[in-house]
Amino acid sequence: MLSALVLTLTAFAQTANNDLATIKWAMTSGTIMEAPSYTPADVSQFIEKAEIIKGSGLKDPVVMTSDVDNITQTMFPVTSKSSSASDANAVQFLITLKKGIAFTPKKVSFKAFRWKTDKGNFNATWVCDGSKNTLATGERPNRGAGSNAGTVSEYSYDISGTSASEQQFGISFNIYNFDVAADKGASFGDIIIEGTLYGTVGQPLTYTLTATVSPEGAGTIQATPQAASYESGTTVTLSQTPNDGFIFTGWTTSTGKLVTTSNSYTFNIKGNTTLVANYVTEVSMRQNDYKVVSTTEELRAAIKELNETPSAMRRFIFLKNGTYDYGEYNNPESGATPYGRDTLKADNISMIGQSTEGVTICITPKMASVSRTAPIMIRSTGTYLQNITFQNNYSYGGNEGQAAALHDRGHHTIGKFLRLASNQDTYYSHTDYGQLYFEDSQFEGTVDYICGRGDVFFNRCHLLCVNRQPKQGDYKGDTHIAAPYTVAEDFNAVGGHGYIFNECTVDCKAKTWDFGRGWRAWPKAAFINTTLSEDAAKRLGNDQTSGKEADGYAVVRDIDYSLRVTTKGVKSSDDSESVCRAMDFFEYNTMDMNGNVVSPESNVLTFTAANSKTYETILKSDEIERFKLRNVFPDWAPDEECRQVVVTSVTRTGNSLSWTTDAKAKAFLIEQDGDFVTIVDGTENGIDLSSLTLQPSGKITVRAANMKGGFGSPTEEGTMDTGITGIPHTKDNGKVTVRKVIENGQLIIYKDGRKFNAIGQQLSNSK
Repeated sequence: MLSALVLTLTAFAQTANNDLATIKWAMTSGTIMEAPSYTPADVSQFIEKAEIIKGSGLKDPVVMTSDVDNITQTMFPVTSKSSSASDANAVQFLITLKKGIAFTPKKVSFKAFRWKTDKGNFNATWVCDGSKNTLATGERPNRGAGSNAGTVSEYSYDISGTSASEQQFGISFNIYNFDVAADKGASFGDIIIEGTLYGTVGQPLTYTLTATVSPEGAGTIQATPQAASYESGTTVTLSQTPNDGFIFTGWTTSTGKLVTTSNSYTFNIKGNTTLVANYVTEVSMRQNDYKVVSTTEELRAAIKELNETPSAMRRFIFLKNGTYDYGEYNNPESGATPYGRDTLKADNISMIGQSTEGVTICITPKMASVSRTAPIMIRSTGTYLQNITFQNNYSYGGNEGQAAALHDRGHHTIGKFLRLASNQDTYYSHTDYGQLYFEDSQFEGTVDYICGRGDVFFNRCHLLCVNRQPKQGDYKGDTHIAAPYTVAEDFNAVGGHGYIFNECTVDCKAKTWDFGRGWRAWPKAAFINTTLSEDAAKRLGNDQTSGKEADGYAVVRDIDYSLRVTTKGVKSSDDSESVCRAMDFFEYNTMDMNGNVVSPESNVLTFTAANSKTYETILKSDEIERFKLRNVFPDWAPDEECRQVVVTSVTRTGNSLSWTTDAKAKAFLIEQDGDFVTIVDGTENGIDLSSLTLQPSGKITVRAANMKGGFGSPTEEGTMDTGITGIPHTKDNGKVTVRKVIENGQLIIYKDGRKFNAIGQQLSNSK
C-alpha cells in the first residue's frame, strides 16, 4: 500500500522542464497587496509567495491616471527627500520559488510615470537570490499629468545573461530626487518578468553541463569532476588545451557572451549550462586589424561601429597621438551638448593609445556628476585599455565637484599604462560584482578620487593626491584617496573584496591626506606594501577641520596622525550614515622612498558607521595572503593578459629592417622619432623601409603588441633590449636594482640604470 502511494505522488509531481513562464503585475489597484497574474496559469503551482515590499521612505501608494493616454498606475509618493538610492526609497516586486524549482530570467519590462514635478529619478535593479544587477540609474520618466504631460515611458531589458534563481527573484525600484510636498513620486505598471522554469517541487535540483569547441577540432576540453549531471551548487572546473595552429580567445555562453579569457574556468553550477571554448587560428589572431583613428569624430565612429556589430572576437582601436576632445558637456536634458559621453557596450574591445602622454581623451562638463560626466563609460566584459590619458576638465572650486574621468560599469576591465586625471571621483567603479584590474597606471585627484563598487585590484599604481583648494596656493585642504562601496559583507564572496592597492606609490600636493573612507554597504580597502613620497609621508593624517576662513575655504585646525583613514562613512545628502555599515580598512608594510617601514606596529581604530566597529588596522605578515592577486581573482589572471611583448633586437641592413621578440606578438608598431609610421602583422619579422613614408632622418623604433593589442616599449634599430620593462616593484631583484625618487614633482623610477615614469614607460635607454 505504501509503494502504491509513492507511485501516485510521483505521477502527480509538479515538474517543469524549461517551460516558458510570464509573471505580470498590472499595478492598477493602488495597493501593495496586488497579486500578479501568471501565463500560463499553472505557473502558480511553482510559486511559494509573491509580494510587494515598500521602503520606509515611501508613503502608502495611490492610484493615478495619466492625462495623455489615460493609463492607470500605482504611484509611490516619497516621505522625505533623498538624492540617491537606499533601502528606504525602494519598492520591490519579488517572487519566492518553491523548493526544487529554478527560474532562468530572459526579459523584464515595465512602464512608468513621474507625478507633480519636473524633477525626480528612479533606479531599476534586478534581484536574484540576494545578488543585484543594475538595469538603469537616474531614469526620469515622462510626467503623467499637467501641462507638460507625456505618454507613458516604456522600459525593457534583456536579462538572459544573468544567473538563474533557486530562491527569490524580482525587480526593485529606488525613487529619489523628489520633493516631499504634494505627494510627489513615481508610478509603475505592467511590470512583466519573462523566463523559464525548471525542476520538480520538493526534489534536489540537478543540471546538465554542455561544453563545446569552436571551431570544431581547434582544441580539447576537460571537465572536473566529470558527470552526466550535477547537483546545484557543485563546483566544476573547465580547462582547455588548444591544438597546433590555434589560439584560445575565451569562454562564452551559447549566445556569445564572454565569461572569461582565462584558460580554465571554475564556477558553481546553477542552471543547465552551455559554455563554448573559442579559438582562432594563430595567423588570424596576429593580423593588423586595428581601426586607426586620429580625431574625436573617428574615435566615436569606431566605437559606434563596434557597439552595433557585437562579436565574440576581440576588436582593436588604435589612437594616434593627439587630443580627443569631447568638448563642453551639459546635462543631456538641457539640450546644450555639442557631443556627449560614449559607452563601450560590446565585449572584447581594446582601446590602445600610441603613448600615455600623447593620447588624451577629455571632456569639459558644465555640471558636477559622478555618473554622467566621464568621456567614456564601460558597460561590457573584457575591455582592455592601454597608454591613454582620461581627463575630466570640470572647473573644480575646491569644495565639491564630482567629475569622473572614467566610469566603469564593466567586468574584467584591464587598464595598463593609463593616466586618470580629475579632482573628485576621478575613477568610478560602478559594478556590484565586477572584477577590475589596473596595472602601472596613475590616478590623481582630490576627494574620493577612486570610488565605487566591485572588486578592484590596483597593482603598482601611482596615486597622486592633488591640491584640494587650488585657488589658495600649494598644499591646501585634505584629500581622501579611496571611497569603496562594497556590496558583500563576506570578504570571500564575489563583490566582497573591495579595493586592494598592491605595491602602489603615493605622492601628495594637498595639506593632508588619508588612505580613504567608507561610502556605503560594507566598504573594504587594503593598502599592501605602499611606498610614500617625502611629502606623502609627512602629510599622512586626518584633517580634523573645525572651521573655515572668511573666503569659505577650510583651514586645518588639528591633524590627527593616527587617523590614517577616515573613521566616519561618507554622509549622504540627508545627513544619514545608516547605509554605511562596518568598514574594513587595512594597511601593511608602508614604506618611505628608501624602503624603510613607516607604518606603525599597531593602529587600533573605531569606525563609527552604522555598525560601530573597533579593530586593528595594521596587518601582520601572516594575514596578507588573502589580498594576493590569485586569491582575489582565482579564475582570472589579468596580470598575464596585459604582460607586454618585448622587441629584443632591431637590425637594419640597407632598406631592410628586421626584429626579434620574446613572445608571439599581435602586431608591430613602426615609429620614427616617436611619430606613427605604420602597423604590420604580428606574423612578420621585418619590413622593406622603401615601402614606407619616412623623414629623411630620424630614429626608427619597433614596438610589439601583446594579444590584447597593447604595444610595449620601443626598441631602436641597431640595439638589443634586455627585456627589463614595466614599473619595478622590488628593491632588489637579482641583478636588477631599483630606486624611486621625486623629480620636478613627478615619480621617477630607476631600474638597472634605466629611467621610468610613474606609469611604467621607459624614459631613457641609457645604461
